Amino acid sequence: FDNLQRAVLAYTDSMTRDIHVPDDVFVALRGHFSEKQIVELTVLIGTYNMHTRVLQALEVDAEAEKPAS
Repeated sequence: FDNLQRAVLAYTDSMTRDIHVPDDVFVALRGHFSEKQIVELTVLIGTYNMHTRVLQALEVDAEAEKPAS
């Protein structure tokens, strides 16, 4: 992974696992993105986290085969 990808992965991991994002992770992200882009990335990560948690809570298997119509 390059520096940009590592910054995004670190940010995603922090948001997903710890919720709190350490300053050093956020500073690394700022080196690659504008404030607007960081907000958009944050919303995107949060949306995927929400979907995952809702599906887990409802025990929905997103990869299950659909019945034939």
